[in-house]
Amino acid sequence: MKDLVDMLSKLPKPNASPPPTSQSQAAAQPAPPLAEPKAQTPTASQPETPVKPAQQPQQPQTPAAKQPDTDVAINVPKPAVPTQEDDMARWNDQRSWVRDFSGGSCFYANVTSGPGVAPTIEGYGTVVQPFEQLLSDFQSRFHVEPDISVRLITLSQCGVPTFLRFLDRSSAARPQLVLDRTSVPDGSPVSGALYTGSGLVSNIMLIDHKGVAFNLDDRMVPQTDKVTFNIPIGLAAADKAAGKAVPQIMLVITGPKDIQAAMFSRPTPASELLPKILEEIEADGSQFSATATYFRLGG
Repeated sequence: MKDLVDMLSKLPKPNASPPPTSQSQAAAQPAPPLAEPKAQTPTASQPETPVKPAQQPQQPQTPAAKQPDTDVAINVPKPAVPTQEDDMARWNDQRSWVRDFSGGSCFYANVTSGPGVAPTIEGYGTVVQPFEQLLSDFQSRFHVEPDISVRLITLSQCGVPTFLRFLDRSSAARPQLVLDRTSVPDGSPVSGALYTGSGLVSNIMLIDHKGVAFNLDDRMVPQTDKVTFNIPIGLAAADKAAGKAVPQIMLVITGPKDIQAAMFSRPTPASELLPKILEEIEADGSQFSATATYFRLGG
């Protein structure tokens, strides 16, 4: 046993291990910094190239189909241009149709335009409805819309449409009566001119809104190629108080001689005067014509 102890004591002793470091001390020491990478400088043999987005490969396009030739030659005949004879025939047809149109007992309509132009119609009546029907029927018959001017009159003046319808069938040339204005203030003159053919005689009268006729023959002033007039006209006190414009009609009768019934001197109801004039014209057998012009007085 002693020998074993002596042998062990003679063996070399191991070196002492260093004490372990704590975790806190190990964390306190910073890690060495990382080395920055060096920027690569382009050389002349390697120039910079801008970055481009990747391009999708192009799909081959299908060639467009060739359009067929659409030009088609068509021989379209030009519309026929109406001749003067066509215009005259159409105008006479329109005049005859309007003359025969039935619009009631107090109604008159007449084509005032000439051949070859848009139709215009002037009418006299106490209400508008018959002229609305005339417009519709005319358009259906001739496929064109006429321009219609309606002159609204009083019941006391209804002898004028009857008189005009009777002489409307005459082939005699009509006189042309032109007013300077169609709206005349109360107390102002009504003025204008009358044009007739050479060698003809005219009788002129005014028929007021009450149906009373006034002879205007001695108020006419003869000129070289026309007759002029400038006649002061006013309303009665009751009509002034009403403050409304009232219809007035100037009527001209033209023929180869004077009509005795039309040469009256005192104001006369038109309902008595006009039938007498028609009787004389029928008995004479000569060609007479008549025209009327409308204006409004006062208001």
